Amino acid sequence: MIPRLTACTQLYAVTLVCSLSLIACGDKGPSEGSRFSGRGSAVPVVTEPARMTDLRETLTSVGTARALQSVSVYAETSGRVTAVNIEADGSVAADDLLLQLDNRDEQLAVELATVQLADAERLVKRYITVNARDANIPESQLDDARASVDSARIALAQAKVDLDRRRIAAPFAGRVGLTEIDVGDRIDSNTLITTIDNRASLLITFSVPEVYVERVTRGTTVSVRLWDAADSGVEGEIVAVDSRIDINSRAFTARAAIDNQSDRFRPGMAFEVSLNASRGSFLSVPDVSVQWGADGAYVWVADNGSAVRREVRLIKRLAGSILVEGDLIEGEQVVMEGIQGVRAGASLKILTVDELDAGAPANRGQEQERASNG
Repeated sequence: MIPRLTACTQLYAVTLVCSLSLIACGDKGPSEGSRFSGRGSAVPVVTEPARMTDLRETLTSVGTARALQSVSVYAETSGRVTAVNIEADGSVAADDLLLQLDNRDEQLAVELATVQLADAERLVKRYITVNARDANIPESQLDDARASVDSARIALAQAKVDLDRRRIAAPFAGRVGLTEIDVGDRIDSNTLITTIDNRASLLITFSVPEVYVERVTRGTTVSVRLWDAADSGVEGEIVAVDSRIDINSRAFTARAAIDNQSDRFRPGMAFEVSLNASRGSFLSVPDVSVQWGADGAYVWVADNGSAVRREVRLIKRLAGSILVEGDLIEGEQVVMEGIQGVRAGASLKILTVDELDAGAPANRGQEQERASNG
């Protein structure tokens, strides 16, 4: 039979149990406090403002040069060559004689037309004189005489045109090419006589990707040098841009002009054309600030001391930075260091790089102490 406990014994037992419970609670309290201490403290970070940057790229293309003015010279009629005045690579002025065809028949035709015109004009004057005295010449007869004058004048002009076609002249000033024609040769309108190039300036045609269609315009400066040449380039500018995009190459054609007064270059040469073109302005952020998530790239922004996530799209990587566009405003403070401790809505303590580095050992000591207490 178990003996009954006295009132004192029961009181003592209750007191002992309460004491053990208080001790257990006291031991657990510091442990929990050390484990969760610092959850509400601000995360130290270093930020840098998002800056607007002009994205400029150097485009390089290969083009072929042509003269500012270029022509292949043909005769307008056939005939026997009586004179050749062509010196290969020699300079000529506008309307200088290049080649002469036999023109004896044409000269006679001009003389005959001149005589006929003079005779028709004399007849009209005679009719007018007679009518001034006696008025015996009908008006219809006088009209026929006047029509004969007009016909004779036209015949003379045609004869002069035929005579002029026997003389092949330079249409503009430039340099003459080679010729295979000699005196005595018989040529026709399909016979190439020579070429003339005005190479005081050269036009270089090259292709540009369609993405720069609004950036490469008339007046854009270019640098031009001979393809695979080690010499320095010369300055030029865009003088024409094609009106359409090639559907196969996804590029458009541009034409640049360079000065060639020194006669250093020749039409037909291959040139390397370089130009700095802008693709527009974009926000620049430090490359270390860009993070990746399930939905793509994003950055952390310090907004009134709190961390806010902003989705961005990468445009181009530069040295130490990345050009982006998206839900980001110029001047916003983008977190670039301390990102590993940042969460959405977390309080941020903005420091300099030196301040963050100076506090790094202490922070690591606190983390080790928390880990040992846990």
